[in-house]
Parts: sequence; C-alpha cells; structure tokens
Amino acid sequence: MIKGDSTEYTLLEKWTKDFDCQGFMTAEIGVREGLGSKIMMDNLKNVYLHVGIDPYGNLKYQHYDDTGSYTCDYTDTMRDRMLNDFYKYRNAGKFRLYNDTDTNFMNDHDFVESKFTFVHFDGPHMTKDVLTESIWFANRAGPKTRFVFDDFPKYNMQLIRDCLKPFGFDIMDQGKNKICLEKQRLVM
Repeated sequence: MIKGDSTEYTLLEKWTKDFDCQGFMTAEIGVREGLGSKIMMDNLKNVYLHVGIDPYGNLKYQHYDDTGSYTCDYTDTMRDRMLNDFYKYRNAGKFRLYNDTDTNFMNDHDFVESKFTFVHFDGPHMTKDVLTESIWFANRAGPKTRFVFDDFPKYNMQLIRDCLKPFGFDIMDQGKNKICLEKQRLVM
C-alpha cells in the first residue's frame, strides 16, 4: 500500500481530479513513499510525463526556517519500495524518478525547456527553497497551471504568493495544511 506522510490528501485529489494538463509535464518535489504522485497520476488527464524529485539517501539538511539541520528517514530502501510500487506507472512511461535534489533538478539541462501544468511542492519547507522552486516552475508554467504547496503554514506563503502574482497565479483553494494556487491569467 502506497503511503503519504502528510494530511489533506483529499484536497490534492480534488484539485487533480480530471484537471487537463494539455500534454505538458507534472512534478512532485518530495516523493517519499509516493502517495502524492500516485494521486496525481491517477487523476490528472493528458499528462506527458510525471517527474518525482527526491534525493533519498538520508541526507542531513535544514528542513524548516526555524530549525537546524537534521536527518529524516528518507532511506534508499524507501526509494526502492516506492519504485517497486510504481512499476506499472514506470512501465507505462508515466513516471520518472529524478533521484537527486531539487537544486540539481532545476539545473539539469534536460528540463530547462520543459513546461509543467501541475506541481506539488512537498520537499524542503524553508521559505527560500520553496520560493526558488516556485519561481523556477512559474517560468515554465503552461497556460493553465496549478501549484499545490504542502505544509504552507511552516514557511512564508504570503511572500511566495506575492512573488507568483506577476506570473498570473493566485489562490484557488486552501485547507489547513495544503494550498492550491492557479495560473488564472496569461502574462505577456
């Protein structure tokens, strides 16, 4: 059984249900055991490829603005189990694991020209990291794109929201732990 480590997966399901990705890519930063990515792949329509971004390997890093660095239990064994659970998605060409950091993903030439129409931000929860990821994906957003942020009360979501407004994004819906921003207008 594929598990998640957060709450409000029903909201993620609601925001992905029959959302048309228009043949563009989707992504999740912070795959862990895979529930977020599974929900996305099961519900989104017309997806070119879903990319899961997670370094695993029990890295030590600062997770939140107000904590020091520490190691979580993101083991390579967890990665291998997730890949096994995702066999049917991988075999059908629907899922690719980018087994590295978000920073390395954003610097990978294979994705610089890609367009994304749905992104679930569930990796690093420091404001500077989420802001960097948001701007990178906003620059590669399709005409109608949704961004879902997990654990948004733990970082400066107001700053991120303000920075995404010039790209045409604003709040579509929110819960206590997850928030969905949608690109509501074309930016010239």
